[in-house]
Amino acid sequence: MKSILRIGIDISTLLNHGSDIGAGRYIFNLVKSLLETDKKNTYILTGRCILADCFDTVNKLKKESAGRRVELKIFNTTQKKLDLQNRFGFPPLELSGLRVDILHCPDYLVPPTLNKNIILTIHDLAFVRFPEFNFNWFVKKYTREVSKNARRAKIVIADSISTKNDITRFFKIKPEKVGVVYLAADRIFNRLPGNKKDKNFLKKYGIDKKYILSVGTIEPRKNFITLIRAFNSIRKENPDFNYKLVIVGRTGWKSEATYAERENSHYREDIIFAGRVPDEDLVQIYNQAELFVYPSLFEGFGLPPLEAMSCGLPVIASDTSSLREVVGDGGILVKAGDEHELANMILNVLKNKNLKETLGEKSLTRARKFSWANTAKKTIELYHKTTLLK
Repeated sequence: MKSILRIGIDISTLLNHGSDIGAGRYIFNLVKSLLETDKKNTYILTGRCILADCFDTVNKLKKESAGRRVELKIFNTTQKKLDLQNRFGFPPLELSGLRVDILHCPDYLVPPTLNKNIILTIHDLAFVRFPEFNFNWFVKKYTREVSKNARRAKIVIADSISTKNDITRFFKIKPEKVGVVYLAADRIFNRLPGNKKDKNFLKKYGIDKKYILSVGTIEPRKNFITLIRAFNSIRKENPDFNYKLVIVGRTGWKSEATYAERENSHYREDIIFAGRVPDEDLVQIYNQAELFVYPSLFEGFGLPPLEAMSCGLPVIASDTSSLREVVGDGGILVKAGDEHELANMILNVLKNKNLKETLGEKSLTRARKFSWANTAKKTIELYHKTTLLK
């Protein structure tokens, strides 16, 4: 094994989609923590960029990596060229000058490469578990591509035990080939003292009274329809329930039914879709919420509830997949898709001050179990393990 490694990380997802989606946030925080933790190896950040403004992200990474052993190999391309390169697996990145001992592909896909030491991160297999929530072409393409990449990789990283079990079950990958490395909340997400909470951030989004919060891409798997129906039920049966429901997140695919549920609600004026929100605003929105609810049907990890717990919010989440591992005893878990149980639990927490405060403290305790330093440390261990495998 070489004493000093040149470790390549494909940051294409971060460059092209930003850090406000789960995979982008994972890549940014992983790179940042690796550069802080690893004083020995050299990191080569590579990616194929189709956006003109992606170099804002590159400059941010340069700032984070100042004085550390890091190189940038970013290639401009177009969507058409990118599709052709992925389809034919050519030209390999090595022809453009990439020289690395290990290539970490942190978001399902492997770029054209001649490298044999590939580490692949698979965040979840939602497209296999719930194909009805995606388009047929996507399910077929991703199932084929990701299973092929999992077999090609020397090591597969899963965000949770739940995801590892899915990878071994659906792709027939040996369990010893799959390492579980938990994620963590971005350090910006923490409990703010009272004098740091700014109501002006809320006004920007039309939030003018107490509110229940949820965060995630607007798509069927996130199950916001159940949350809206639970909110409707509470409002109907409790005329004095004076809260708004705020849902933060970009629009994803098959989102029409979720937006229609809001439009058909008698209480739609108190249901806010805030859209994409900058992190500095999101920290304020987390900290000033009364309760965080995550009704997702399935997660590979689930960063939003962990972000909420890091801010000291009481959390209610679905008792499913990786959410059992992430939320654990730090919040309340309810049956996924059961709007009546969800409504009852929301009402119970908001009406019981002691329970609400206890859950807030449990959230903070639970969140401390996850850190990007640990994520980086375990990832580095897998990098070195890769070099020992034939």
